[in-house]
Amino acid sequence: MSAEKKKLNTEVELLKALVRSYPLLWCVVFANPKCERRAFMGLMEAGVIAHLPEESFERKQPRSKKKFTVRKPIFTRYLFAGIDPANGQDWSKVQACDGVEGIVSLDGTGRPYLIDRLDMVSLIDRLNTGERIADGSFIQVGKVLQLVKGPFSGFDVRVTAYEAASETFRGEVSVFGRSTPLTASVDDLGR
Repeated sequence: MSAEKKKLNTEVELLKALVRSYPLLWCVVFANPKCERRAFMGLMEAGVIAHLPEESFERKQPRSKKKFTVRKPIFTRYLFAGIDPANGQDWSKVQACDGVEGIVSLDGTGRPYLIDRLDMVSLIDRLNTGERIADGSFIQVGKVLQLVKGPFSGFDVRVTAYEAASETFRGEVSVFGRSTPLTASVDDLGR
């Protein structure tokens, strides 16, 4: 397991423990266009606990072919914020943060739609900030597994080859009754 994945797993577990044990009111915040990270930093600087789910993609530079990792938000313009009313925090503090456009409300009053603590833990667990911490030990050629990320999310894939060094696999997905070849990362699979 790479150092980045270990660090990510630790951060996710710490956030889940914080959400479980600390009585915060959680809501969905929407940011200005292309300002998710700015809104996240603005919330954190204001003392508001925030969560910005992100995905990692590996890219290559066109000329040098050097690989690098790019992170982008899973939900464009959306992130999560938790306030502590017992310590004097309120929703106006969230709305005043740099990069924040508003708070999601489902009624005409403008009151924030609150997310239950257990639902927030489940959400963090499922999103796992865009990564699944997997080592590939559960992958075997011929085995049928479910994809949890990417365009074929929710589909079953039959594994045809596995490359442990690059943590990738090749497989076949049945789409519209036809077998479609696929190459993906171990992190795209559910156990």
